[in-house]
Amino acid sequence: MRAYAEEGLSIVEVLKEPRNKFYDIIDKGLFVVIGMIFLSLFLFEYFSDLIIDVFSILFSLYFLIYIFYVQIGNIFRRENIAYNIIGKLHFKDDSIMVLNNRIDLFEIDSIEISSFDFEGKSRFTNHLYFPTVSLGINNSLTICFKNGTVEKYQFKLIYDTHILNFRKELVHYYKLGLIRELNLHDILGNHSFESKSDFRKHHPKYNA
Repeated sequence: MRAYAEEGLSIVEVLKEPRNKFYDIIDKGLFVVIGMIFLSLFLFEYFSDLIIDVFSILFSLYFLIYIFYVQIGNIFRRENIAYNIIGKLHFKDDSIMVLNNRIDLFEIDSIEISSFDFEGKSRFTNHLYFPTVSLGINNSLTICFKNGTVEKYQFKLIYDTHILNFRKELVHYYKLGLIRELNLHDILGNHSFESKSDFRKHHPKYNA
């Protein structure tokens, strides 16, 4: 489903509780099970055969669930994060609308945007047991005000070019000196020297 500039971007609030509690318990419970195994090795001679058999069955069931549900399931599972959408973010020519609050551009000293994440993106992680499908909520807008205060907001992108719905407004902010050129290139995907040079040629700063 495509989204349009007038719909804005969704500002999110990450909750403390995991989205999938069963997954969270199984994942973190691995350390408890490993500890129980080591403890059992020291107390092995004091256990009856029945207790040993029961322990073996329980450990086997746990590891089967862990391998198939957690480890293999992470290839298809979305991030185990719970969040709420608390409002909208709109970039406009003369202001930024955040949670229905208007922030005029003359109040802003600078902005920084991180927009690398989007819903359904494959997450490459060094942690073997993290889900590999992103929720698209790991993006942020940081606003530094002229009065010295700083506000940071986390927002969701539905697809990889979602933020480009506001390309015109972001280029306008760059021309006003509110956003760094390198930050804007990252947002727009201008990674080659040629694309950066072409951008400067067609979009000179107003205060240059």
